[in-house]
Amino acid sequence: MKNNLAENIRTFRKERGLTQEQFAEVFNVTFGAVHKWEAGLSTPELPLLLDMADFFDTSLDVLVGFDVRDNRIETLVERLKKMVESMDPEGPSEAEKALKKYPHSFAVVRMCANLYRAYGSMFKIDLKYNRRAKELYEQAIKLISQNNDPNINETELYGELAGVYHAMGDISKSLEIYKAHNAGGIFNTPIGLIMITNGMDLEEADRYLSYGFIDRVGRGINLFLAKALYYYRTGQLDEAKVLFEMVLSENNYMRKNDDPSFLDRLDCVYLTGLAFIELNQKNKKEALRILKDVKSKAEAFDSAPDYDLTNLRFVSRRECLSAYDTLGSTCKEIVENSISELRSPELMKLWKSINK
Repeated sequence: MKNNLAENIRTFRKERGLTQEQFAEVFNVTFGAVHKWEAGLSTPELPLLLDMADFFDTSLDVLVGFDVRDNRIETLVERLKKMVESMDPEGPSEAEKALKKYPHSFAVVRMCANLYRAYGSMFKIDLKYNRRAKELYEQAIKLISQNNDPNINETELYGELAGVYHAMGDISKSLEIYKAHNAGGIFNTPIGLIMITNGMDLEEADRYLSYGFIDRVGRGINLFLAKALYYYRTGQLDEAKVLFEMVLSENNYMRKNDDPSFLDRLDCVYLTGLAFIELNQKNKKEALRILKDVKSKAEAFDSAPDYDLTNLRFVSRRECLSAYDTLGSTCKEIVENSISELRSPELMKLWKSINK
């Protein structure tokens, strides 16, 4: 919060066409006093301020010109967020002011925790900032019932807290929190990374990392398809094409050998999308070539379906880990379902022509 009194006195005086000497005479003060007011070196007493406001035909608040910041919780949180993004050096002091105003607000406490974590690790590990972040994340977890943001949940907060402990060098506590809140394998990768980098049980670490790779394959399906569909609907066919080529290459690296695997089911979807793009770019011959490749993959997998994910490279598990999806009962059905979703009669016609 600041005021513009010095600037306003000078502005109002000039609007009246008065010099500093003339203005001083009006209020029976010295020229030096007026100079100090306008330079912001001193402030008139309240009775004199009231007389000035009356002389200038304005209100006291306009004369003083207080710039009162909007300190509603939503605005305050957004301001703190911007300070984190710009690494404003005033961030920590502003965070403490916010915490004094709203010490029991989940949104404020959580944002301040994020701020201290960022400031504690951006350039070098600052234990003072990280300790404060730890305190605030622990407090935010207790206040989680106030949360109304669907993008934030208790598991995420525990992950942030574990990250702070890791930054502070308390590896055992960090690992303990990650493992205790690893719902759905969300923290498989950081758990595996911590164990590997700190010379812990390598076999256990690899188990977490293997599950991480499996999650990567499974979670990627909808992401890649949705993003490719977005590119198609916005006319960015080249971007959709690159996306499909990228994930097909990635799947190829995940193969241990040329035997049919669950990746073939995914390839059938991605290749169908690639054929669709080629067809839309007037490359019918290339679209047909791709569909023939799809047919070959689909028939190979459907003749000997294998859903065991331990057959993938980078997944070193001994027990069987079976995959499943809702794309279709067979690879050929998957292709036809994909073409139906794309609403492309021409692509369906090509597909049926090579399956007579």
